[in-house]
Formats: sequence, structure tokens, C-alpha cells
Amino acid sequence: MSEILHAAAVAPAAVGACCLAADRARVRPPEVMASVLMLLAMLDAGLLGAIAPVWWTALLLGAAVILAFWRRPRQRRLPQVPPLMTLHTTLGMVVMAALQLGMGGHAAGAAHAHGVGLAPVLVGAVVGHAAVSIFALRRMPAPLDRAQIIAMTVSVVLMAAAALPLA
Repeated sequence: MSEILHAAAVAPAAVGACCLAADRARVRPPEVMASVLMLLAMLDAGLLGAIAPVWWTALLLGAAVILAFWRRPRQRRLPQVPPLMTLHTTLGMVVMAALQLGMGGHAAGAAHAHGVGLAPVLVGAVVGHAAVSIFALRRMPAPLDRAQIIAMTVSVVLMAAAALPLA
């Protein structure tokens, strides 16, 4: 079942990447690259497994930091991107990075687990991302921004459902 959920999460991620690429009013190559990176991480985790989840996690976290630095408010030479969209994208990358760890962390047996598991942290991250998404949806007037927010949120929720099976 988690494979089906994982495959279903790729479609909204692809839609979100297309929404960013289609926004001709504001050219946003850093956001498009971030969206494509998340899509590649999801495809590799679900289909290929060529790169270990810990490396995808490191790459996604590093890209989130770079995007946040690149889009800092004081930088005037770049096209204006709403800070809320930058927050949503970078937070999405961090949550996807955490989900990569969650999906790759099933190798150890339950008898070897110590302390609080990763599942409550992942659930909290997904709920936090959904809350920021709802907040952002109410404040973004551009239809492509809203579509990208919805697509990323659906993708994150589906990835969480795949990473955290209830059974």
C-alpha cells in the first residue's frame, strides 16, 4: 500500500513543479530547481533507490538553506517572490527531507529502538506544513501560487502516509 501512496505523491509534486515553471509573470529558477529536486528525491526513493535516503536528506536540507539565503528579503536584484512562498517551499523541502529519513529508516528492528521514534516528529512536521499551507492559501492571490501550494501539500501528506503506515 505504501508503494501506491508513494507513486500517488509523485503526481502532485510534478503538478507543483509545472505550476512554478509556467509562472511567466515571475521567473523563479531557484524555486523550480527546488521543486525538481524534491520530485527527483521522491522518484528515486519510490522507484530506483539509487541514492541512499540519508544523502537525499542532506541534499534537500542543504538546498532549503541555500534557497532561504538566496531569497532573503534584503536582496533587491532578484524578482520579488512573496516571502510566504519562500517559507512554504523551504519548509516543504525540510519536511520532504525528514520523510526521506522516515522512509529509509525501516531497516532496524523494533527491538533496537531507543527513545522517541521518528514517527511523532514526522507527524508534527506534516501537520505544521499543512498549517502553513492553509495560512499561505488564504494570502496568495496568484492562481499558480495557490495551485503550487495545494500540490506540494497533497504530495507531502501522501508521502507521510506512505512513510508512516498505520499497520
